[in-house]
Amino acid sequence: MTRMSIVIVNYRSGRELASCLRSVVRNAGELDYEIFIINNDRPEDLSPVADPTSARIRVIQNRSNRGFAAAANQGYRQARGPLLLLLNPDVRVEAGALQILADTLEQHPDAGMVLPRLNSPDGGLQYSCRRFYTLPTLLLRRAPLLRLWRNHPSLRRHLMADWDHLSLSEVDWGLGAAMLVRRAATESNAHLMDERFFLYFEDVDLCKSMWDRGWKVLYNPAARMVHSHRRDSARGWRLGAKRHHLFSLFKFLWKHRLRLGRCPETGGNA
Repeated sequence: MTRMSIVIVNYRSGRELASCLRSVVRNAGELDYEIFIINNDRPEDLSPVADPTSARIRVIQNRSNRGFAAAANQGYRQARGPLLLLLNPDVRVEAGALQILADTLEQHPDAGMVLPRLNSPDGGLQYSCRRFYTLPTLLLRRAPLLRLWRNHPSLRRHLMADWDHLSLSEVDWGLGAAMLVRRAATESNAHLMDERFFLYFEDVDLCKSMWDRGWKVLYNPAARMVHSHRRDSARGWRLGAKRHHLFSLFKFLWKHRLRLGRCPETGGNA
């Protein structure tokens, strides 16, 4: 029986995807898994991918770029495993990481999601788990003079820079680059992610919905992956990324009526 379904949304990341797939195959151990590649780009973008016809791999080709959330939902609806791993093509899985994530959810039945530790290619820690936004952090993160405010206490708290990232812990949310979701925590929904978010904030929204429904979000640094984070939203208006980021922020604020933290019944505001 398939234990883990891995969903990878591809857009202009063929070379990174090939490396990602090799890392999964090399480090999956005895884990029974399947892979769905949702291609939001031209079929030729998959040309660098080694053996896309593998029995474990299924490619779903879209006619146009449907956005991350909609593409992830396509994989979600096809997946058979009780565990669903959302994985970016620019992530490389390290030895034991997949098994550790799966074991974490098995050992914590009240958790709906677990996040790995993400390192940069140079080995440095990425602040991939976060506390929910507050009005000050929203303003500071979008401030024109952000560089002058990098060490502001509100930003450090938001990025969890005041924590050592060495222990298993509950977190508010984490980057969607790699997140293992318990399917049972989403079965009340016809979809995994809200497709109103074309790009960005779909990961924040998914984690918030977990907490709001009474499921915990965990971070386990024993599971390690390498993330070549491009941060397109920080590079001017390249590919419209910054525009998508702002639109998704407004949609998130409207959807949650400015209630940015956890619902009171799940532990109060973050």
